[in-house]
Amino acid sequence: MSDENMEIVQRHFESWQRDDFEAWLSSIDPDVEWLTAIERGLGRAGNVFHGHDGMRELWRLWRTEVDDFWVESNEIRDLGDERVLNLGHIQFRGRASGIMVESQLALVITLRDGRIVRSEDYLSHAEALKAVGLQE
Repeated sequence: MSDENMEIVQRHFESWQRDDFEAWLSSIDPDVEWLTAIERGLGRAGNVFHGHDGMRELWRLWRTEVDDFWVESNEIRDLGDERVLNLGHIQFRGRASGIMVESQLALVITLRDGRIVRSEDYLSHAEALKAVGLQE
């Protein structure tokens, strides 16, 4: 099951890279909870997107509110307990501000029955590793 979950996350990431919304959404459970990191990094409480409607909003925000958007996945780890850790990087330019942001990005993804039911994003690999009880 762990290899299958890592493959699901890899395909999910690849569909984001291809700008294939339908394929991306198909790997997400209708009751998903997605906690984004950018807002936490800006000192806000964080933003939580719920369900497929929330995923549509998340997609729209990242596809329309920023320029020069780029994200890469460097490593996917099986954490057991239906969880996967995706370590990578993100870069984008704020459309309104023009400010370029580059950061590590890590997603702790929980799957159930082959679909993503929760993702919590981090802007630090070390923070994500600590959150799942691992150290570099």
